[in-house]
Amino acid sequence: MKPTIRKSIVYLALAGAIGASVAATTPTASAQGIGYIRGIAFEDRNGNGKRDAGEPVLSVARFKITGGGNFFRCGAVFGETPFQVPVEAGTYYVMPIGGPGQYPTVPVIKVQVEVGKSTQADLPFGLNPLFPAEQCGEFQPKRTARLPLGIIETAIGAGFATLPSLVDRAGLFDTLSGPGPFTVFAPTDLAFGQFTEEELEAIAADRNLLRSILTYHVVPGALKAEDVLARGTLTTVNGKTLTVSVDKNGDVFVGGARVLKTDIVAGNGIIHVIDTVLVP
Repeated sequence: MKPTIRKSIVYLALAGAIGASVAATTPTASAQGIGYIRGIAFEDRNGNGKRDAGEPVLSVARFKITGGGNFFRCGAVFGETPFQVPVEAGTYYVMPIGGPGQYPTVPVIKVQVEVGKSTQADLPFGLNPLFPAEQCGEFQPKRTARLPLGIIETAIGAGFATLPSLVDRAGLFDTLSGPGPFTVFAPTDLAFGQFTEEELEAIAADRNLLRSILTYHVVPGALKAEDVLARGTLTTVNGKTLTVSVDKNGDVFVGGARVLKTDIVAGNGIIHVIDTVLVP
């Protein structure tokens, strides 16, 4: 990211954060304190994501919990004894883990944790499970054909943490989980790392600025890499355009960001990975 652009966006974010702090007489406590995520693992025989009568508890299963920033927890649950993970209040994604062909109907579960409260996140596993994956990061979560992974859930499964967290803070999670379709140019966590924690928090605190930035990374329609190249210019959900170019080495750039990986297919669109946060 060019230094002058980066400074401009940080200045706008800090100005918004300062204005908000002056207007508020008391800070909210919603993001402070500890709550809990708890649950058991069960065989989801009818694929509805809920434990119904006659659906047995699994003797052992593994799960991942991730949120924004660096939070990541991997663990196991045994039989009728629930797992219970302490977390700071906020939004998290619970992902049961299964190996290829073993658990074909595993969802990503979005939960909201409040201070001092336990949020239930029972883990539905698919028909006829054989055994859980032995390593936490070995397999990505899967979902049923009836409930396919959306853009954000697919990004979470692909290892993105910062982008899904900011999408949720901007109030865009439900939109990007809708039918779409959408094409998302997704900055890596390392791309967001070009900002300090204070700068990124200031940007996230200014919801209008955050939504403007995030929607600048979204284009209506499901565009594969070949479609992106063929168009040359892309009109974003933000309303502004991105220019597509190819350098002498054959690297593809969208709006000045290098495209690192293409055509990650989600149930409601396509993700292309980029190395820089785009600034409208």
